[in-house]
This record gives sequence, structure tokens and C-alpha cells, in this order.
Amino acid sequence: MSILITAFQTQLDLLLAADNALLSVQARLRNVRAAMERFSLDRPNRQVDDVTGDGGRYYAIATALTEWNEEFSRVISIQYPAPTLASNETPVYLEPEDWQDDYWYNNARYLYLPSHAPAATEKMRVEYVVPWQWSISTTTITVSQTAHGFVADDTIYHNGTTYVKGDTLLATHQVTAVGSPDAFTAKELQTDAPSALFHALCYLAAAICCQALAARFAKSSDSTILADSTHTISNSAEFAARGKEFMKLYRQAVGLDAEEKGMVGTGNFVDWDTAPGWPAGRQFVFHGRGTR
Repeated sequence: MSILITAFQTQLDLLLAADNALLSVQARLRNVRAAMERFSLDRPNRQVDDVTGDGGRYYAIATALTEWNEEFSRVISIQYPAPTLASNETPVYLEPEDWQDDYWYNNARYLYLPSHAPAATEKMRVEYVVPWQWSISTTTITVSQTAHGFVADDTIYHNGTTYVKGDTLLATHQVTAVGSPDAFTAKELQTDAPSALFHALCYLAAAICCQALAARFAKSSDSTILADSTHTISNSAEFAARGKEFMKLYRQAVGLDAEEKGMVGTGNFVDWDTAPGWPAGRQFVFHGRGTR
């Protein structure tokens, strides 16, 4: 189930309470996006593609892996030959030294298999990570706004008064049709991040907002009036503390603290010598395996 961006905005404002007005709409939107980027690093989305062999050892990643993001993605495991689930075949994972995902030739990245050359009758099952994405939902709005100046596919957001055109780091909607210079329709953006972690993501966005406010008040603490200086220092410390609390709630919700205490994700590779190096294993539900 996807999550609408306005759901994040609403919950974030509730978490910040009366202090949400201290940050502009634009700043809060950017912090929601920043939270999603941080979450993608902490708990990246996993994609699995079957790649048919061609008798060679090199496979162009841009062609073979459909969702590959060049600035983010990494291969984390390869099953070869790919098992047939209906036949209850046992997966066999290649060891890390049996594949490389960073071989470059003529400005193209290749998956290189130094020890294997899959035949055209064989498939590899490649698991890799991608960032959580924003996309267009089915939730449509129709807006009457004088001389809006939008065209189809413009990304827009509401600045508290009207809808304005913005870059993708600010957008909440994408224009789908323009009826006249004074009206348009648009669809709201949504994320494919797990809905079960909605509140965790809101805690992270709130933590980033509080960190920004703590920095703002810390910068203004050089007032020549002692009382004002004391007040701003107090505000900075308060927001810093709130930011830490929100970050703690986020880390607990997604299991980051559990990992640091020696907990590992259910379904992780048992053989630690052959576990993929980045990020290791599959992590969402945790069980204990002792302390370090």
C-alpha cells in the first residue's frame, strides 16, 4: 500500500505541533524528502530480476536490471542457476568473489562473473537495492486558480496560499490536465515505502526538522541582549533534545538499535563468510543471537 505525501505532511505537523509554523512549507516538504532519502540508505528497497544467460561473463546492468539506479544501487546476492520455485529447488548463492557489479567499459557498467558463463538455457536471479520512489497516485484534485500558468506534467506544491511550480524536491502533485488559464487538475504524489513504517518515517522527518530548528536558534544565540541570548540557547537545546527523541523512535521502529545490540534480521544469511557485503542480509523482523 502506497503512502500519499499529504499524509506525511499532516502527521509531521501534528508531531511538531505549534512549532510547525517555525519552518516554511517548503522546508517541511524538503525534510520529508530528506527523510525518505535517509530511510533508503538505512532500509533500501530490494528488487529481484531474473537475467537470462548468453554464454558470456559480462552483462550490461542498464539492460539486465530493470530498476537499477546508477547513483544508488548495489547487487547484494546472485542465485545461479535460478531455482524453479514450483519444483521446490534449493537456491544456490554465488559467493561474493564470483561476481562484480562495478566493471566499466565504454561508459557502461557491467555485471562480471569471473567464474561462470551462464548458457542461454540458464538464468541468474539477481537481488539488488534501489531507493524508495515517489510516483503519481490515483488521487486527483481539481483547482480553480486564476492565471496559474501550468502545463501538463508540471510538478507543483501548495505554499500556503496558492499552488506554485517547484522542483521535484518540493512537489506534492503533478499537473495532469489544464482546463483553462484559471483551472487545472493534478494527481498527488505517493511513495512505495512500507506503509507499516509510516509513523517511523514521520519521526525521522520530525527529527530532521528539529535539528534544523536547533541550528537556527543556535546561530541566533549571539544576541547582544543577555535575556534574548539565554532564550535562544534554551530553544536550541530544546529542539536538539526533541530531535534526538524523534530519531530514537525512528531507529527503534526500523530496528537499527536492535542491530547494534547484536540482533539480526530473520532470513539473514547464516554463513557470514558468504553474506553480501552491502547491505548485509534481509532486515525487517528481528530475532536475538546474543550480544557482541
